[in-house]
Amino acid sequence: MTESTQEYLPYSVPDRTALTEPIDRSELAAFVAESKAKDLPWRRMTTGLRRPGVSDLIGQLVPVVIPLAGLGFVLITGGWSLIETVGRFTLEAPFPLNLVIIAFVALILLGVLAAAVALIRMILSLITPRWWWEAAFRLVRFAGANGLRYGHDDPLSYPGLIFGTGSERVAERRLTTTTGRRIEIGNYRYTIRHERSTQVCHWGYVAITLDRRLPHLLLDAKDNDNRSVFGIRTSNLPVGLARDQRLSLGGEFDDKFTLYAPSDYGRDAFYIFAPDLMALFVDRLGTFDVEIIDDTMFVYGNRFDLLDPRTYDWLQELVETVITRTVRRTERYTDDRVGLETSRPDDHDPVFANDGTGRPVGATNAVAASGRRLRRGGWGTAVFFGVVVIGYLLYSFVLAPIFGWPQP
Repeated sequence: MTESTQEYLPYSVPDRTALTEPIDRSELAAFVAESKAKDLPWRRMTTGLRRPGVSDLIGQLVPVVIPLAGLGFVLITGGWSLIETVGRFTLEAPFPLNLVIIAFVALILLGVLAAAVALIRMILSLITPRWWWEAAFRLVRFAGANGLRYGHDDPLSYPGLIFGTGSERVAERRLTTTTGRRIEIGNYRYTIRHERSTQVCHWGYVAITLDRRLPHLLLDAKDNDNRSVFGIRTSNLPVGLARDQRLSLGGEFDDKFTLYAPSDYGRDAFYIFAPDLMALFVDRLGTFDVEIIDDTMFVYGNRFDLLDPRTYDWLQELVETVITRTVRRTERYTDDRVGLETSRPDDHDPVFANDGTGRPVGATNAVAASGRRLRRGGWGTAVFFGVVVIGYLLYSFVLAPIFGWPQP
């Protein structure tokens, strides 16, 4: 890393030894014992789904014990004569009537077997496997060797779009710098509970502190969009935004990203996302969503493998290119609208302060209230997509076949 890069983003190449070296069994055993004794968060295996309790185990025992107890009672009561009678009936009765009793017993035993397998899986889910302990051991050692803080199942309250949806919002695993500029990489989950089902959503994210507070901006990548059965593409982000905040970046940039900026902040967005910076976004983050909010830049994607050294190669490259250029590009940004407001210019705390404490200094390091948050989409967005879907179906299945028009 060059000196100029370090000036903007002090970030050293991490020591990856803890992620790759063989694990000493005695050290792992001591780590497990200490984790249990201190009730550290990783002593329990968590997935976001409810873990079975005593009532669940008892409920799963019922379809195993009762059928077996019933068959045992019948055999004990009937004795050997019952077995002889069933055997004689099977041999002498006409086909397929002779198979009724055997088929009935076989169905019961198959049901018992299925219930027993489910019971065994439920019991095994209560046991923390070795690979879970090894993962926690490696990440704790990796964090210690690199001056990072390892967080496990930490509750999150960040202001980004993915952090305000659902319930039980936690960072499953995250690594955060403790000196210099705040950089954090982690995996995040939240739970959406419906009347009859539960959905656990998972994301990988990177959070980097910037030097300035900026307008709320979003680059919604198109390569990770959801596709419906009708071929309609929708954003994978859990929150819809008002469509009148969309801006065109022009050329290939529009093929890769949809840019959102608060109303009347188009000039600011184009100043920040200059063509040279956007070229880096397309090259390095073409499949990731990028959000700038307050003084923090978030990068959203699939879950990161924090045990893979290549993850940190990617992060280092991200820091040395996209983040460094973004910090340079925005270091002199000032929102001229702040002077026209009567509210305090610093009434929004930063997500992170550069040194972990305090808040930015300087009245110009602020964004007017109208630019701090993007507006969410309302009924208009839902109606628009409804009209698009109905129009697509009408064209595909009615108009095109009748008039011989080309299918979409």
